[in-house]
Amino acid sequence: MKRRSGRAFSSKPIPDDMLNSILEAGRWAPSCMNAQSWNFIVLREPDILAKAHEALTIGNAFAKAAPVMIVVAARADSGCQSHRLPYFALDVGLAVENMLLQAVHLGLIGHPTAGWNEAQIKEIARIPKEYRILTVVFIGYEGDPNTLDDRSWKREKAPRRRKKLSEIVHWNGW
Repeated sequence: MKRRSGRAFSSKPIPDDMLNSILEAGRWAPSCMNAQSWNFIVLREPDILAKAHEALTIGNAFAKAAPVMIVVAARADSGCQSHRLPYFALDVGLAVENMLLQAVHLGLIGHPTAGWNEAQIKEIARIPKEYRILTVVFIGYEGDPNTLDDRSWKREKAPRRRKKLSEIVHWNGW
Protein backbone atom coordinates (compact mmCIF):
# COMPACT_ATOMS: atom_id res chain seq x y z
CA MET A 1 0.00 0.00 0.00
CA LYS A 2 3.00 2.31 0.36
CA ARG A 3 3.94 1.84 -3.28
CA ARG A 4 2.68 4.53 -5.61
CA SER A 5 3.71 5.82 -9.00
CA GLY A 6 5.08 9.17 -7.90
CA ARG A 7 5.82 11.91 -10.40
CA ALA A 8 7.86 14.38 -8.38
CA PHE A 9 11.46 13.23 -8.60
CA SER A 10 14.58 14.72 -7.09
CA SER A 11 17.63 14.64 -9.35
CA LYS A 12 19.74 13.38 -6.40
CA PRO A 13 21.82 10.41 -7.61
CA ILE A 14 21.00 6.92 -6.37
CA PRO A 15 23.96 5.12 -4.78
CA ASP A 16 25.19 2.05 -6.66
CA ASP A 17 24.35 -0.33 -3.80
CA MET A 18 20.72 0.83 -3.76
CA LEU A 19 20.40 0.59 -7.53
CA ASN A 20 21.95 -2.89 -7.53
CA SER A 21 19.52 -3.93 -4.79
CA ILE A 22 16.60 -2.84 -6.99
CA LEU A 23 18.01 -4.72 -9.99
CA GLU A 24 18.59 -7.83 -7.85
CA ALA A 25 14.95 -7.69 -6.75
CA GLY A 26 13.96 -7.77 -10.42
CA ARG A 27 16.38 -10.59 -11.15
CA TRP A 28 14.89 -12.77 -8.41
CA ALA A 29 11.30 -12.44 -9.63
CA PRO A 30 9.43 -15.62 -10.48
CA SER A 31 9.01 -16.50 -14.14
CA CYS A 32 7.27 -19.21 -16.11
CA MET A 33 9.54 -22.26 -16.18
CA ASN A 34 12.34 -19.98 -14.91
CA ALA A 35 12.66 -18.38 -18.36
CA GLN A 36 13.72 -15.01 -16.89
CA SER A 37 12.71 -13.18 -20.06
CA TRP A 38 13.58 -9.69 -18.82
CA ASN A 39 16.49 -7.43 -19.66
CA PHE A 40 17.11 -4.20 -17.75
CA ILE A 41 18.93 -1.43 -19.59
CA VAL A 42 19.91 1.16 -16.99
CA LEU A 43 20.36 4.69 -18.27
CA ARG A 44 21.88 7.16 -15.84
CA GLU A 45 24.68 9.01 -17.61
CA PRO A 46 23.43 12.59 -18.11
CA ASP A 47 24.16 12.75 -21.86
CA ILE A 48 22.43 9.42 -22.55
CA LEU A 49 19.47 10.35 -20.32
CA ALA A 50 19.10 13.67 -22.16
CA LYS A 51 18.86 11.83 -25.48
CA ALA A 52 16.40 9.30 -24.06
CA HIS A 53 14.26 12.10 -22.62
CA GLU A 54 13.65 13.29 -26.19
CA ALA A 55 11.81 10.00 -26.80
CA LEU A 56 9.26 10.61 -24.02
CA THR A 57 5.74 11.79 -24.70
CA ILE A 58 4.66 15.05 -23.11
CA GLY A 59 2.70 13.09 -20.51
CA ASN A 60 5.96 11.67 -19.17
CA ALA A 61 7.86 14.97 -19.06
CA PHE A 62 7.80 14.77 -15.25
CA ALA A 63 10.21 11.81 -15.41
CA LYS A 64 13.06 13.89 -16.81
CA ALA A 65 14.07 14.80 -13.24
CA ALA A 66 14.61 11.15 -12.26
CA PRO A 67 18.28 10.18 -12.10
CA VAL A 68 17.66 6.63 -13.34
CA MET A 69 15.71 5.31 -16.30
CA ILE A 70 15.39 1.53 -16.57
CA VAL A 71 14.28 0.29 -19.97
CA VAL A 72 12.74 -3.18 -19.63
CA ALA A 73 12.91 -5.28 -22.78
CA ALA A 74 12.22 -8.87 -23.76
CA ARG A 75 11.73 -10.99 -26.85
CA ALA A 76 8.18 -12.20 -27.37
CA ASP A 77 9.48 -15.75 -27.83
CA SER A 78 11.66 -15.69 -24.71
CA GLY A 79 9.10 -16.90 -22.17
CA CYS A 80 7.92 -20.42 -21.66
CA GLN A 81 5.72 -21.58 -24.49
CA SER A 82 2.97 -23.32 -22.46
CA HIS A 83 -0.51 -22.98 -23.90
CA ARG A 84 0.69 -20.41 -26.47
CA LEU A 85 0.17 -17.59 -23.99
CA PRO A 86 2.49 -14.54 -23.76
CA TYR A 87 4.05 -15.51 -20.42
CA PHE A 88 7.08 -13.32 -21.14
CA ALA A 89 4.90 -10.26 -20.44
CA LEU A 90 3.80 -11.65 -17.08
CA ASP A 91 7.42 -12.47 -16.25
CA VAL A 92 8.47 -8.89 -17.01
CA GLY A 93 5.58 -7.54 -14.96
CA LEU A 94 6.61 -9.62 -11.96
CA ALA A 95 10.20 -8.40 -12.24
CA VAL A 96 9.12 -4.76 -12.51
CA GLU A 97 6.86 -5.04 -9.47
CA ASN A 98 9.71 -6.57 -7.47
CA MET A 99 11.88 -3.60 -8.42
CA LEU A 100 9.16 -1.09 -7.53
CA LEU A 101 8.63 -2.69 -4.12
CA GLN A 102 12.36 -2.72 -3.43
CA ALA A 103 12.57 0.96 -4.39
CA VAL A 104 9.86 1.76 -1.83
CA HIS A 105 11.67 -0.36 0.76
CA LEU A 106 14.78 1.77 0.17
CA GLY A 107 12.88 5.05 0.52
CA LEU A 108 12.70 5.78 -3.20
CA ILE A 109 9.86 6.11 -5.68
CA GLY A 110 9.46 4.33 -8.98
CA HIS A 111 7.14 5.01 -11.87
CA PRO A 112 6.62 2.50 -14.71
CA THR A 113 5.50 4.20 -17.90
CA ALA A 114 4.01 3.82 -21.30
CA GLY A 115 4.31 6.76 -23.66
CA TRP A 116 7.68 6.88 -25.40
CA ASN A 117 9.07 6.34 -28.85
CA GLU A 118 10.21 2.72 -28.84
CA ALA A 119 12.39 2.95 -31.95
CA GLN A 120 14.17 6.01 -30.63
CA ILE A 121 14.85 4.47 -27.21
CA LYS A 122 15.99 1.22 -28.81
CA GLU A 123 18.50 3.15 -30.90
CA ILE A 124 19.80 5.21 -27.97
CA ALA A 125 20.09 2.16 -25.70
CA ARG A 126 21.38 -0.11 -28.51
CA ILE A 127 18.63 -2.68 -27.94
CA PRO A 128 18.60 -5.45 -30.58
CA LYS A 129 15.73 -5.26 -33.07
CA GLU A 130 14.17 -8.56 -31.98
CA TYR A 131 13.47 -7.16 -28.50
CA ARG A 132 10.42 -5.13 -27.50
CA ILE A 133 10.37 -2.51 -24.79
CA LEU A 134 7.55 -3.38 -22.41
CA THR A 135 7.99 -0.48 -20.03
CA VAL A 136 10.36 2.27 -19.01
CA VAL A 137 10.70 2.67 -15.23
CA PHE A 138 11.95 5.84 -13.60
CA ILE A 139 13.53 5.55 -10.15
CA GLY A 140 14.63 8.26 -7.76
CA TYR A 141 14.19 10.07 -4.51
CA GLU A 142 10.93 11.91 -4.05
CA GLY A 143 11.14 15.54 -5.08
CA ASP A 144 9.07 18.68 -4.67
CA PRO A 145 5.62 18.31 -6.28
CA ASN A 146 5.52 22.08 -6.81
CA THR A 147 8.10 21.67 -9.59
CA LEU A 148 5.62 19.65 -11.68
CA ASP A 149 3.54 21.03 -14.54
CA ASP A 150 -0.17 21.52 -13.72
CA ARG A 151 -1.32 18.23 -15.25
CA SER A 152 1.31 16.16 -13.43
CA TRP A 153 0.78 18.07 -10.18
CA LYS A 154 -2.96 17.27 -10.25
CA ARG A 155 -2.21 13.59 -10.84
CA GLU A 156 0.42 13.58 -8.09
CA LYS A 157 -2.02 15.08 -5.57
CA ALA A 158 -5.09 13.09 -6.64
CA PRO A 159 -6.30 10.51 -4.12
CA ARG A 160 -5.35 6.96 -4.91
CA ARG A 161 -8.26 4.80 -6.00
CA ARG A 162 -8.71 1.08 -6.21
CA LYS A 163 -11.74 -0.97 -7.11
CA LYS A 164 -13.48 -2.71 -4.24
CA LEU A 165 -12.60 -6.36 -3.78
CA SER A 166 -16.23 -7.21 -4.48
CA GLU A 167 -15.78 -5.80 -8.00
CA ILE A 168 -12.77 -7.95 -8.86
CA VAL A 169 -12.97 -11.11 -6.75
CA HIS A 170 -15.23 -13.97 -7.81
CA TRP A 171 -15.52 -16.85 -5.36
CA ASN A 172 -15.95 -20.35 -6.79
CA GLY A 173 -16.71 -19.00 -10.26
CA TRP A 174 -17.57 -15.72 -11.95
